[in-house]
Order: sequence, then structure tokens, then C-alpha cells
Amino acid sequence: MAILFILGFWSVCIACLWVWKKDLFVATWNEAYFADTPVLIESDDWGPGGEFHADRLNQLLNMLDQHKDAVGRNPVLTADMVLAVPDIEKIAVDGEYHRKMLDADFPAIYQALKDGIARDLLTPQLHGLEHLNGAGFARLCQQNDPRLTAAKSTSDWWDWESLDSPLQGHYVDGSALPTSSVDSAEAQNIIELATASFQRMFGAPSVTTVAPCYLWNDLIEQQWRDRNIIAIQTAGYRCTGRDQSGRYRQDPPIIRVGNKTRFGQFYLVRNVMYEPVDGKNTLASAVAEAEIAYRQAAPISISTHRYNFTRSETECKDAIAGLDQLMSVITGMLPRVRFLSSAELGESLVDPSPEITNRFNGKRWPGLKMASGHRKLGAFLYRLYYRHRKLALIGYVTGLSLPAWVICKTGLK
Repeated sequence: MAILFILGFWSVCIACLWVWKKDLFVATWNEAYFADTPVLIESDDWGPGGEFHADRLNQLLNMLDQHKDAVGRNPVLTADMVLAVPDIEKIAVDGEYHRKMLDADFPAIYQALKDGIARDLLTPQLHGLEHLNGAGFARLCQQNDPRLTAAKSTSDWWDWESLDSPLQGHYVDGSALPTSSVDSAEAQNIIELATASFQRMFGAPSVTTVAPCYLWNDLIEQQWRDRNIIAIQTAGYRCTGRDQSGRYRQDPPIIRVGNKTRFGQFYLVRNVMYEPVDGKNTLASAVAEAEIAYRQAAPISISTHRYNFTRSETECKDAIAGLDQLMSVITGMLPRVRFLSSAELGESLVDPSPEITNRFNGKRWPGLKMASGHRKLGAFLYRLYYRHRKLALIGYVTGLSLPAWVICKTGLK
């Protein structure tokens, strides 16, 4: 009798929850769920730099070459490419913005990138023509703005990461706060040049992208769509600018993997942070975040910026060693791990296929398997639990957490 009462009570609770949260449940169920475990390594800001960057990149790729996934593929570094830096000397002459390009002016780094592509250890992805706003930068140069002192004191300047944070946005002008978005003509010009330059350098177009500083808006998404960008990598939100105090304006504030833009592109989401040089987002936290993503049958998308590998030699070695451990833990702890690039994941969402193709070197791998049945139901419940604390609390109060826990745990077997 007691068992029948409990089952009846739970049925009533579920019915009430369905009436209250039907739209949420349907939207969550219709998201992408993976039976295989896609693992991506997203690394922003590769491009022009000191010549030693080529050696640091090779050290990183040699480490990745030691790991294999369920089908024998190595991890793939999705290198988010910055294609140019300011040519300070030419800007000083006429006040106009001039560039030094990756392929023409930084040949050692460019060759290391191409070698990584050939080894199937690296896939380039468009980050931006540069990691700053060119027009705003040139104007500040002419004004002798003290924020550019370090840039102007080095003829072969390359470290845009030394700029004040508001100046590092590409699709906004951060020379004054609040930031101002680039207009339609400038957006079209820089994106046309960026996509054409990217294809010239790497022999294939970038079908996915991530905006510098996560700053972009609908206008930029439309320009990307017009140049066949099918997916956009995010940190789980989009920022359209910075306010008077420098705080980011988020719109939308929450993005899930597989959500779409107004123009039909898919959003991707980074959900594992590994930025050890910052003193946070370390190996331990990355392992915990990877396990949470796996429980939800979501891709494991690791964010690790270039600077983790291009600062001091000690920091580089420590960062590589930590990432090495992270790869070992993921492949040892999780079943059916699949290493791939952001572009390959984006193309799989647009058109699920029995085969994945690396368009930069022609190599082919088996397609991804999607979750269904018990595995999907457990992952669905995990997503509700991790995202919506009120639902988790209701589960504990009503006792629904007990059958949900059984479903979740057995779904991982």
C-alpha cells in the first residue's frame, strides 16, 4: 500500500512539473546528446608572435601525438587563428592602419601550423583578422595614447595580450568606454578580408569561428553566415559590448550546445577551462568539469589559451604536462572518447554523417554516435539537475531524486 501511495504521489508530482515546465523539458530533450564523447581542445590567439612560438607549438603537438581515442585518432588542437598584427612603423608614417600578416611576416610560426595540420594534430579556425580594432588602434597611435606605449616601443611588436583588456576586442572599438560596435561597412570589410586570407593561408575555408574576447553581435553573425560560417564557438554566452565600467553586456546570457542564431548557425560551448598560468582552471578543476560534461552526454570542449604555452619556459612545460595528464585521465576514465576539431563537431550537428572529414588534410574518421534511450534519459536528468537548482531542490523534497539517481547512474554503464 505504501509503495502504491509513493508511486501515485510521484506521478502527481511529475504531472505538475510537466504543466509548469513543459517548454523547458521539451527544449532540453531536443538538444544534442552524444553516445560517443567528443573531446575538443580550443586554443585561442595562435598566429603572429615571437619565433620561439613555433618551438612551443611543436612541443605541445608532440605531447598530443602520444594520445589516442577510441578509433585511434590523436587529440586535435583547434587553433583559433589571429591572422595579423599592427605594423607600427607604417602606421606612424601616415596614421592609417597597416598589418603584418602571419604567412608573409612570421614564416616559422606559419610553417609549424601547417606541419601540425599535416600531422592531423592541429586544425585552424578563424578567430579574427587581428585581436584588436584596427581603426581604433591607429587613432590611438596618432594620439600618442599611453596605453600603446609598450606596442610602440617594439618594432616587431606582437603581444596584443599586453594591451588593456578593452582594446583587445575586434568587432568593437574599446578605445573609449562604453565600447562601440563596428558598423556594417567595417564589419563586411574585415570579415571578407579575414575569410579570404584564412583560405589563402590554409587551403580551405573556416566554417566555424570564435570572436576575440567573446564580443560580437547579430551584424557579425550575419556577415559570418554570408561567408558560410556554420557554427560559432562560445563560452556559454554572447557579449555585445562593454559598459561604462568595462563590464561585459551579455545577450543572450545563456547559450547551450546546438542552440541556433537568428541566421541558422549552431552555437558550440566551451565547458572545461584549463588556464593554469592564471592560477585557476587547473588540472583538478578541468577533470571535474569534463566528468560533468560526460554525465550530460555533452561534448567536452576544453578552453586553453596560447599564453599558457608562450610565457616562461617553466610555465609552458607545466601547462603541457597538465594537459598531458588531462588527456590521460579523460581517455582512461571515460568510454568512447572521440577527438575532433570544432569544425568537425559543427558539421556533425548540421549534417550527421557516417564519416567525419578533416577538410584541411583530407583525413577521414568514423562519424559520431548519438545517445538514445536509457543513456539519453539519464543525461537529460543530469542536465536538469546541473542547470536548474529549483528542480533539484524539488527532487530532494518530493523524493523524485531517488528514481532519477538510479536512472542517471545506470545510464552511464
